[in-house]
Amino acid sequence: MLDIYLVQMDVAPNDKAKNFAKVRELTAKIRKNASDPVPGLIVLPEMFATGYLPLHPESAAEDFSTKDSGETAKLLYELANQTGCTVMGAGIAKSNGTLLNHSSVYVPECAQEFAHYDKRRPFFMEQAKFSAGEKVNLFKIANWNTAATICFDLRFPELYRDAVKAGARLITVQAAWPLARIAHWKTLLQARAIENQVYMAAVNCTGSELNGGNSMIVNPKGEIIASANGQEECIVYGRIESTPQEEYRIKFPVLKDLL
Repeated sequence: MLDIYLVQMDVAPNDKAKNFAKVRELTAKIRKNASDPVPGLIVLPEMFATGYLPLHPESAAEDFSTKDSGETAKLLYELANQTGCTVMGAGIAKSNGTLLNHSSVYVPECAQEFAHYDKRRPFFMEQAKFSAGEKVNLFKIANWNTAATICFDLRFPELYRDAVKAGARLITVQAAWPLARIAHWKTLLQARAIENQVYMAAVNCTGSELNGGNSMIVNPKGEIIASANGQEECIVYGRIESTPQEEYRIKFPVLKDLL
């Protein structure tokens, strides 16, 4: 089992202090103690610290490698320790002179970035300044093989099949998905879950006509098991289980020639 907390929030453009305060406010009641047998995962939206896109992405770029390397990494580390959960944040990283749309994972009591993923399909407005990530980065939360994806990635089914071939049983999506195309968001999340028989945990920004909310958790049959009420700021909580997923894959083995 795994408890998932999606932080659907109104992200203030170019205001890290305000966004960090909002994250702390929304997650204040999440607590996992060492004796709790069910691990937890907190997922924050795409570029939650700066908004999508900040005015000067080069200036907003940070190092996520350790808790002391950047402001956002420090917040993720502190949040992991305070809640007892694995925390998945997102921001702008720089590597070899290029910008990356970066997902960063921190776990309790570990000062080093636990895992990361760089967006493999930058959106149109990113392409001039951002480089594409090159691979799936699978990581484990307890016994859950997990892969991260970011926003525009959702439109490319081959990325999700790559993750499943690598062993993913849960795939996250961190997004700043517009309200104008929110019907696509819902349909694609269910499609990615159905075709890969995976859980999808997808968090979106909210708060304006540019950000559509509707964060949700979808099971391997494509059923929405937890969701936000439209565009409200909230925590979307859901508990997922591995046994029903494995039983479903055996009963309906659509992936048997692929894995």
